[in-house]
Amino acid sequence: MGKIKRRISGIRKLINYWNYLYYVKNKPIVSDYEYDQAIKELILLENCRPDLITPESPTQRINVNIKNFRNSINHISPMLSFNSIYKYNDLISFDNKIRNMFKINRVIYCCEPKIDGVAVSILYKNGKLKYAVTRGNGYIGENVTNNIINISGIPLSIENNITKIPSLLEIRGEVFLIRNSKSNFLNERNNAAGTLRKSNLNVSDKKLLGFYCYSADIISKEFFFDYHYNLLQHLKLYKIPISKYISCFTDTKDIIEFYNDMYKKKSLLNFSTDGIVVKINSFAMQKKLGITNKIHKWAIAYKFPSYEKITTIKNVVYQVGRTGVITPVAKLNAINIAGATITSASLHNFNEIERLDIMINDTVIVSRIGDVIPKITKVLLYKRNKNTIRIKIPNKCPVCNSATKYNFNKTKLICTGKLSCSAQFTELVKHFVSKDAINIPGLGNKLISKLISNNIISNLIDIFYLQEVDLIKINGINYKLAKKIIYEIKQSKKNINLPNFIYSLGINGVGIVTSILLSKFYKNINSLIISDIKILMKIKGVGLKTARNIYDFFQDKTNLVIVKTLISKKVGLKIF
Repeated sequence: MGKIKRRISGIRKLINYWNYLYYVKNKPIVSDYEYDQAIKELILLENCRPDLITPESPTQRINVNIKNFRNSINHISPMLSFNSIYKYNDLISFDNKIRNMFKINRVIYCCEPKIDGVAVSILYKNGKLKYAVTRGNGYIGENVTNNIINISGIPLSIENNITKIPSLLEIRGEVFLIRNSKSNFLNERNNAAGTLRKSNLNVSDKKLLGFYCYSADIISKEFFFDYHYNLLQHLKLYKIPISKYISCFTDTKDIIEFYNDMYKKKSLLNFSTDGIVVKINSFAMQKKLGITNKIHKWAIAYKFPSYEKITTIKNVVYQVGRTGVITPVAKLNAINIAGATITSASLHNFNEIERLDIMINDTVIVSRIGDVIPKITKVLLYKRNKNTIRIKIPNKCPVCNSATKYNFNKTKLICTGKLSCSAQFTELVKHFVSKDAINIPGLGNKLISKLISNNIISNLIDIFYLQEVDLIKINGINYKLAKKIIYEIKQSKKNINLPNFIYSLGINGVGIVTSILLSKFYKNINSLIISDIKILMKIKGVGLKTARNIYDFFQDKTNLVIVKTLISKKVGLKIF
């Protein structure tokens, strides 16, 4: 999990740097495709680790930070995403699962293009547009009403002589950058987001943005619809923009034909698309299937195909994560897959190396599944020669030289050095000061690494004893910056909520969601410290493995001393 966290952090920084060059310096350095692939990779990684999704992530908004919103609005119901599939067999499996669940022979699906834009929710009250809000973090979004009302095609009021209008109507859809416009942008989705968030839209901006509604919630009781498709057709009566590429099917063969047709047309459309969305048409079935904390279970996103290239493995290096997991990473002869330069691919674990029979200097097929994460999918054994070198499982940590061992089910190789391993400690400190934890923005990754390598900090407690004189020893840190960082450290001690503090400790398997569950159950950190496995397992969402990790963490004397010192008067973290 440490590897995923580091990768997410790295991609976010890269995208934010690209944003800076494009929006501030007007010096874009990447193509539409390369930028888009970075966003897609980040989305997939965040789906793997939803506890790491933050409002400021580029997947939510360009530099999204709810605290920095001009004003925010809570969504009436969460704006969630869908699971993604990439193969026809996955579509068949989804269909079989639904039919078996409901014990029916066929399911009606409503299929529509997956628009690459900015998801927004627009509320009409008594026919008048009341407000518009971005997806944000899925639960709270940014009020963008002033700009939404300037987008051509979005009605400021809904009126119809044929049918009544609901007293409350919430529509959801995508704001997108209209293709074939005179402006030449590097990335359509990202620029749609940037344009939508401008303080004031000029005449040119207004012409660049379009909108299509893909769902709605008629809150008024006097309106009722059985099917999603019928609801969308009804919305046309209110002159709400609906994509013309929406059809219903009961056979997966017809869905794949629709999918192939959209793939052929995608370059001709006035919006960017990377697949189709397959939704169960029946609202009753949708309601029964429900949601998770991140997805609607009644729909899937069927993405367009992956890309593959052949290259060779130059070497294998080992990365050590926060929890000590050692991840082998293949260094590749550089290849370009659909505009993105690939020089490395995670091998995940040593079982994967054995399964694929991978060796250094092998010729391999690298695939970007769904155009996202590079992955070695096959070794071309017929090209293997005498120069290949078998990949060794290290019996010592490549960073601290401590012994390595496998976890209980032999799926992960772990460094036993714990916090004496500089790699593990470095990642823990990065985690500890991150926004969803203690939140000390001035302590960036490079500075943390220098503080550790210069032996200025050797445990988490040392952070709160830092002085300006310590920081100015680091190259690039002047007194003014040092003073600012020390101020941020002092401010961070005030009013830390319990979920963030629990999350900051870096307990294996305890993300922000689990931290919230623990804080609701225990109310204070001392109650959590003395808890046992049986009590922990009473908490819904905490299984045996997580319970054992939490219990073992507080049984460790070093961990216990650090936690108790952090909340003592000596350091004085104020936790509520």
